[in-house]
Amino acid sequence: MDHPEQIVGDAGRRDVADCAETDSWSVRIVADPGPPTATVDRIRNRLDKRLSESAGIDSLTVDTETLALNPDGGLLVPERVHSLEDEASVVVVITEFPRADRRRGMIAEVDHRRSTVVVSLPALGLAAHRLLPVLVAAITRLRTPDASSTPRGTHWQPGDRDDLEYLAGGRLLSRTRMVAGMVRGNRPWRLIPTLTGLMAAAAATASFGVFYSSIWAMANALSPWRLAGLSLLSIVVMTVWLIANNRLWERRGSLPSARARLYNAATATTVLLNAAVLYVGLFVATVCAALAVIDSGFLAQELGRPSASFRDYVYLAWLATSMGTVAGAVGSSADSYEDILSATYGYRERGRRRAEDDRERRIEASRETEQG
Repeated sequence: MDHPEQIVGDAGRRDVADCAETDSWSVRIVADPGPPTATVDRIRNRLDKRLSESAGIDSLTVDTETLALNPDGGLLVPERVHSLEDEASVVVVITEFPRADRRRGMIAEVDHRRSTVVVSLPALGLAAHRLLPVLVAAITRLRTPDASSTPRGTHWQPGDRDDLEYLAGGRLLSRTRMVAGMVRGNRPWRLIPTLTGLMAAAAATASFGVFYSSIWAMANALSPWRLAGLSLLSIVVMTVWLIANNRLWERRGSLPSARARLYNAATATTVLLNAAVLYVGLFVATVCAALAVIDSGFLAQELGRPSASFRDYVYLAWLATSMGTVAGAVGSSADSYEDILSATYGYRERGRRRAEDDRERRIEASRETEQG
């Protein structure tokens, strides 16, 4: 059984039994910036109330910290978290990175020895609001090891140590839920503003469909199924081009194969969603332009019909949009290379590794200076 990456740190934590000897219990949450922090902020008041009622927690504090990763993808707990361990009875780490055991997404890891909970937000899929019951269940489990609280659709399973447990989802659709959660973590809506150059080229090409009568006739000669096929093809072309041109695909050997496949699936889905949204936006704009520019009588005359219907406008805009999408994608790229890269997990993981390497080098250099 392949266990998910363990949380890594040098400092030890107080045993849960030591905490139980005192009447006061406190929880400190350390969340990655972005969706993890935003999700915790939304549920903080309800979480505070639930923890007080179900687990006897007296205080709850929340910090935002960019969590570093080691080369194997394990979480490196920052020193600032360790320095607060004597203050908090329980430390909860919420990361934006996926943690999996083979094909099953691992939602939470409860370390009874170190009084630590690690939660992977992507494992919750699109239902980020499930973070509330997951946190309550995990912290309650840590507070009372025999507690049977389990969120719907999950179950507890033993870890590779007696004092380690995992909260996992069902095998069915687990990977799909994980990819969906990663796509949400990529925040695909942030990519659209970076593709304005591509959309300008696509709109310029689509405008030919509005002004050239030969395209009107061609569009109305095609069946809806063929037009739909052209739409799908144009969206796929845009997706493939953006991924290839911006080097978003994780190559073999750059990451462990299982994690690379997961990252690539999330990247492809994120870019595909953006391409589909941009296609729909261009289609609506082209329909409006056609209605505004082309007189219905003139359109009917060019099509050799007594009258033109709204369907005729839709068909010509449909074909023009597909043509514009392909032409706009090929030869174009994102306006901001860094912005589109930042929406991929592989790039963010490597960035965190570099930051951790730089931090370690600075610490080593500082030690050498002090010794010298």
